[in-house]
Amino acid sequence: MAPSLTFQHIEVMTGHDDREGQLVLADGQLVAILVRLDDQVHGVDRGRWFLEVGFGPCQRPFQPAFADLESAAAWITERLNQFSAVGR
Repeated sequence: MAPSLTFQHIEVMTGHDDREGQLVLADGQLVAILVRLDDQVHGVDRGRWFLEVGFGPCQRPFQPAFADLESAAAWITERLNQFSAVGR
């Protein structure tokens, strides 16, 4: 069964113009914090959603950026499903 994802808006103190954030919860557990890239320094990535930090199966040595929250949700769901398939 696919996890139920919930997105909760939050302001993030990044030290840049990137302040709009989303806490991502899977069945009530925090799995990711996303930040919308808004600073000019991000160039072509400006406006994308960046995985600021991931927890559990969303923890990665690299942080992907997503075109929109739907793409981020699909990526997170895929990671959670893979994690469930392995049996934790």
